[in-house]
Amino acid sequence: MAGPASGTGPGAVAESEEQPEEVRHLTIVPVATLDLPSMRALAYAASLRQPVLALHLSPTEEEAERFRCYWQTWGDHLPLEVIVSPHRAIVAPLVNYIWSLHRLRPDLTLTVILPELVVRHWWHRILHNRTAARLRRALRPLPKVVVTTVPFHLPR
Repeated sequence: MAGPASGTGPGAVAESEEQPEEVRHLTIVPVATLDLPSMRALAYAASLRQPVLALHLSPTEEEAERFRCYWQTWGDHLPLEVIVSPHRAIVAPLVNYIWSLHRLRPDLTLTVILPELVVRHWWHRILHNRTAARLRRALRPLPKVVVTTVPFHLPR
C-alpha cells in the first residue's frame, strides 16, 4: 500500500530542483505548548523569511480553543492550524496532516522545524518526551520534506 511511509503515494513528486530559485518553501512548526523551546523554534522559522505555519495538536475541541486563546494572547504573529486528535495520538496525526499538505501542494518543499530540548546528562533524556525524534523518523521517508531541529539548552 502506497502512502506517507513509502513516499510513493498519489501526488509523490520527484525531487528535481537543482537551483535555489526553483525551491518553494513552507515552514511548519509543530507547537505543543507556548514554552521557550517552541518560541525559539517559531522565531527561527520566522527569521528564514519564508511562509510559516504553526501546527498544534489538541485532544479535545475545548483544549484546542484554550490554545487558540493562548495564541491570541501571544500576539497571533504567525498562522496557526489546530488539529483535534481525540485518541491522544501525536505522531500519526501530524504526519498525516503534513502528508495531506504535501499532496495538495507537491510544488512546495515542506520544512518541519522541531523544538529540541537539550539536557545536561543523558539520563535526563528519559524524563523528557521523545516525540520530536519519533516525528523526525516518521517524516524522513516523505519526499520534499526537510526536518530540522532548533536546540534549546537547559541552564546548567
